[in-house]
Amino acid sequence: MSYSNIVGKPNNPGLSYLRNFARYRSLCSNLVAADLRARFRRSHLGILWAMIQPLSFAIVLALVWGAVFEQNYLAFSVYVLSGIIVWEYFSNTILTAQDSLISAEGYLKQARIPLLVFQLRAPLAGLVTFFAGLVSLFVLQAALGKLPAIGWHLAQIPLFVILLLLFIMPVGIIFSILGTQLRDLRHVSLIAINALFFLSPIMLARDYLSSERLAFLQYANPIIPLLDLFRAPVVEGVFWSQGQLIVVGIWTAALWSAAIALSGFFGRRIVFAI
Repeated sequence: MSYSNIVGKPNNPGLSYLRNFARYRSLCSNLVAADLRARFRRSHLGILWAMIQPLSFAIVLALVWGAVFEQNYLAFSVYVLSGIIVWEYFSNTILTAQDSLISAEGYLKQARIPLLVFQLRAPLAGLVTFFAGLVSLFVLQAALGKLPAIGWHLAQIPLFVILLLLFIMPVGIIFSILGTQLRDLRHVSLIAINALFFLSPIMLARDYLSSERLAFLQYANPIIPLLDLFRAPVVEGVFWSQGQLIVVGIWTAALWSAAIALSGFFGRRIVFAI
């Protein structure tokens, strides 16, 4: 007799799934805390490394590429760091999420825990390190005397964090599912991530991606409008562009559609692929 015959089918599967997820929210938060503890275990500085690492990397990149692009070093270091902290959140989620269901084999084969509990593990843990990186950005800006002017545009910062999380969550879900099906995915995704890095305005000056030849990347590469939305209030002290917000919204909707479609297609059968 199947599981569905025993418990019956819920009238609203989506709402029932969310209620079931809420039952295990403590497990999800404990897994996120465990990931953070494991990352900084036996470290004297602890989570401060999440501030020091992107800051030092940004300074090195700014020193080298600032000369190449003939940019002011101090201003360019802020530009690079603002790109790195968003980029690392995105790329680390892709790589970490691929193992999120595989590493949960013991849980999933013993209890009917919602997959979302483990799929949100990477995005939520990454969000904590993103906040640490954001603090390092403000510290660098304060040290250089380049803090954004006080104004209503700063209210967009918490809104951006919400948009970023909504964008990253389906990415984690998609790659957690694909990670159980394609064991070579890590090698392929590393190649794609490295390529995308050089096609994004992280150390590459934003003006280069506005040229006529590369204009299509502003729609094909979601990192470009995502970084534009982040830098607008934090670095440039201005309000968002409506066009950039629309592009990010379309990409977010597309990613959620793909995540829901993949989740529906594989369902609980994904446990047998772990």
